Amino acid sequence: MDKAPPVKTPMDPGYLSANHDSKPFSDQTSYRSVVGALLYLAVNARPDISVSVGLLGRKVAEPNQSDWSAAKRIVQYLNATKDRKLTYGPGQEWKLIGFSDSDWAGDQRTRRSTTGVIFFYGGGPICWVSKGQDAVALSSLEAEYYALTVACQEAIWIKRLMNDLDEPQADAITIFEDNQGCICFAKAERSSGRVKHIDTTKHFIRDLCERKIIVLEYCPSIEMIADALTKPLGRLMFNKFIERIGLST
Repeated sequence: MDKAPPVKTPMDPGYLSANHDSKPFSDQTSYRSVVGALLYLAVNARPDISVSVGLLGRKVAEPNQSDWSAAKRIVQYLNATKDRKLTYGPGQEWKLIGFSDSDWAGDQRTRRSTTGVIFFYGGGPICWVSKGQDAVALSSLEAEYYALTVACQEAIWIKRLMNDLDEPQADAITIFEDNQGCICFAKAERSSGRVKHIDTTKHFIRDLCERKIIVLEYCPSIEMIADALTKPLGRLMFNKFIERIGLST
């Protein structure tokens, strides 16, 4: 892999649609070993590979040749960008803010969506999540609402952790969301017919808003940082994500 040519992005955007007809990969142990090592990096230091590793992690039981090629591509990308690191401050407001997003039915096998969440403090990311959702969403609003639920759970945990570290967050935590219907639904007192099936346990978002623990604000999709945690992006959009999260040389 040291002599492999460098790549600009960790995963080809066409991976999800071109992955079905590939032959099974026989060495499952090697595949799981590589994905496990990549997962450690994705969780601790490299949010730019989170969604790519997450997608490969769904195939550890039955990987195919396409999955193995995608795993090697991530290694090529990391080798080409090994001098990049997350940066924080100065001059940034020391305030916790988050971004929540979701694709809709992006998994071609299960039709489940992927949640993307990222939180910033001091100008840099301190927590990020890219994971498949537990249930099939019947609309983009529902998928976004499930993702927002994860974002609120993370926000509560981070706020408690920061209190323990003597960095209390007195103000409500701002979470940006690019689906205005989702924001309206989180604040509405009633549920319309097409969303009344959503599990009532998810409605703690509404309670957090009423108690001023979080504040939901609209963010245009083109500016949604968490979009890169829901699906593989092309080079231009991916480079914009890299710049926004401060992953620089």
